[in-house]
Amino acid sequence: MVSLRDLEQVIDASRTKGIKVLVRFKGIKNLIMIDGEIKAINVEGLKIPWSRAFQKPPQVVLDAYPVERIEVICGDEVVASYSSFNELVKSLSMLEC
Repeated sequence: MVSLRDLEQVIDASRTKGIKVLVRFKGIKNLIMIDGEIKAINVEGLKIPWSRAFQKPPQVVLDAYPVERIEVICGDEVVASYSSFNELVKSLSMLEC
């Protein structure tokens, strides 16, 4: 289960550590990018309105939709990859940019 607190921890880590988190879902073309804030992006990487991309709040989307892969990005390089949001939350203290 993804809690609002988990989501806030990841957003805070993206701000303080300078990392970006990209969440890809199975069978869904839109993605979530956490880069100091949470936003919806399309497959081209362009920001799109949240309400057009997803019909639920962020923590519900992260909990309800099947995650394909979560990538942690530093600059242009993927520095870590996870298969669940909970794995990401558990490893936040080890992530650096």
